[in-house]
Amino acid sequence: MADTSIGPGTVLAGRFTLEDLLDETGGARFWLAIDQTLARRVAVHVISDDDARAEALLSAARTSATVTDTHLLRVLDAAHEDGVVYVVNEWGSGMSLDRILHEEGPLSPRRAAWVVKEAAEAITTAHRHGVAHGRLLPENVMITEAGSVKLIGFVVDAVLRGRGHTRVTGGDPVDEHEADVLNLAALLYACLVGKWPGTTGSMVPAAPSEHGRALRPRQVRAGVPRPLDAICDRVLTPNGHQTPIETAHEIYAALADYIGDPTGSTQMGYEQTNLLDDREPYHEAGAPTQLHPGPAGAAGAAAEADETEDSATEDGDDSDAAEETQAGTPVFFDESTGVGWVSGAASKGLPGTPGRQRDGEREAPPPPPELPEPEPKPLFAPGPSAAAAAEPRSTGAGNGVLPDTWGPDATDVETEDEDEWGTSSWQDDPPGRSWMRLAVVVAGCVALIIGIIVAFNLGRGSGPDEPPVASAHDKSPPPATPTPIDIKSVTDFDPQGNPPREHPDQAHLATDGDPSTAWNTVTYFGNPKLGGLKSGVGLIVDLGAPKKVGKVSLTLEGSPTGVQILAAQDATSPPSTTDGLQTVAQDDSAGNHVTLKLDQSVQTRYLVVWLTSLPAYSDGYRGRVAEIDVTSP
Repeated sequence: MADTSIGPGTVLAGRFTLEDLLDETGGARFWLAIDQTLARRVAVHVISDDDARAEALLSAARTSATVTDTHLLRVLDAAHEDGVVYVVNEWGSGMSLDRILHEEGPLSPRRAAWVVKEAAEAITTAHRHGVAHGRLLPENVMITEAGSVKLIGFVVDAVLRGRGHTRVTGGDPVDEHEADVLNLAALLYACLVGKWPGTTGSMVPAAPSEHGRALRPRQVRAGVPRPLDAICDRVLTPNGHQTPIETAHEIYAALADYIGDPTGSTQMGYEQTNLLDDREPYHEAGAPTQLHPGPAGAAGAAAEADETEDSATEDGDDSDAAEETQAGTPVFFDESTGVGWVSGAASKGLPGTPGRQRDGEREAPPPPPELPEPEPKPLFAPGPSAAAAAEPRSTGAGNGVLPDTWGPDATDVETEDEDEWGTSSWQDDPPGRSWMRLAVVVAGCVALIIGIIVAFNLGRGSGPDEPPVASAHDKSPPPATPTPIDIKSVTDFDPQGNPPREHPDQAHLATDGDPSTAWNTVTYFGNPKLGGLKSGVGLIVDLGAPKKVGKVSLTLEGSPTGVQILAAQDATSPPSTTDGLQTVAQDDSAGNHVTLKLDQSVQTRYLVVWLTSLPAYSDGYRGRVAEIDVTSP
């Protein structure tokens, strides 16, 4: 590979220009490239054609392309050309799960369940087609900048970096499909406690184990919800006391049930009767019974698995508990919730520790110790040891940033839910809150009706309104009324594109009077500012002759959109670049309907609606202009 002429600027298939080498390991190179045809970023794996993995890589790319799922980064091209074999994938910009755990620590229970549910949905689809991911590690699960879950390296990564089918805790090897199911539960385990009990190859620290079996999550971190603990246990360490979980769909259905997904039982097209049982829903001592949406297997298994511990806790004695937290010194402790990483002594409720107390009272916890500054993490994770220096490493595709809000409740005002470590995660509101909301609504309606009746009665008692008397001084002419300006034509404007065209056939839809039709940009990836490829893209509005313009009203789809109105005041022909254009109005965060009033009216024939940032769309960013209206001052 070192003797090939592949380097920055190399064009593959006459289309994909290599820009930045992100990783090189084991003779395989991973590039950020630009698709010149669609002006978007793509990911390219390249190896020499004499590499022993060359044919297997092409075969893996073909296999990967047979599975379609929105959680997978699609294969766009694969070929043998000029002494190399390459595979082109969609580019995904975001942060990989191993980096999230390293930098931010374990996730909240609902967020952890949501991440793994999304991954399980993709693996279920793949397994239905007879295809396995082959290397489902935290490094290959990414939260994109748009807040969605993407799986990296589907099929291909296992060929380039090796198939790890042996558990980090030891035991017999498993096949690829079994490894996928095992690693789905391991991903949930890692999200909850920050340790990895799955197959070898991840840089996340291995889970603690006893006798070759990983400890349950609740034994590693205090307060892990029992339903999630039971899901991990039923996959990773099944035993004769509970029904094992053996498929990706079972994991998907159990997690969908936990986070309250109403489509959890039917979306994947399977029945989940094997997850149902007749057990009573579990409840914490001293807390109201939680009625769950159906007797889900996860909840039932949790109740059975923790029956001994519940009874011991209710009796005020933890000595017979079936499990106890195994940890060293406290890492953190929240005084308001009593949740934290606690020591084994704390879990037993010994005096002077922030654990459970026999008399129901909690002693004041000690202040949390200072956390050491984490060592800077390199772009690519190092190998597990010096002896394994040649072992495959991270592809580097998950080194982006996280969105401000993401997860199952991203549309709500999100609070970092320490309370979710309790059993209240089964319901969103405390008991009675919905009744309070209903009472407020009813009271508001009653007040409104009373106000209407009072106003009606007052109106009946007054005489007819007297017409206003015109004053002799009111002779000034009325102000000029803004009038709509006819638009002669609209054309696309993409001066920085190659070629400089962006859906020209759709441009007329921006002035057809139908808000349901629109001109749209191509989808950009990486960031909302057109993926960093351009400063903007837009439409040229031809008014037919110079007109005095006071404001421009736009109907957009998606928000926020950064938009500017540019004027070519002295132009006699449509502009071909932005040079010389004057910015006369702008809104950096426009909603679906925006009126841009010019600071000063301008006389011009040509206006440009210029989009500088785009709203999120699918796993990228795309702008849409449905209607343009121009008005005189």
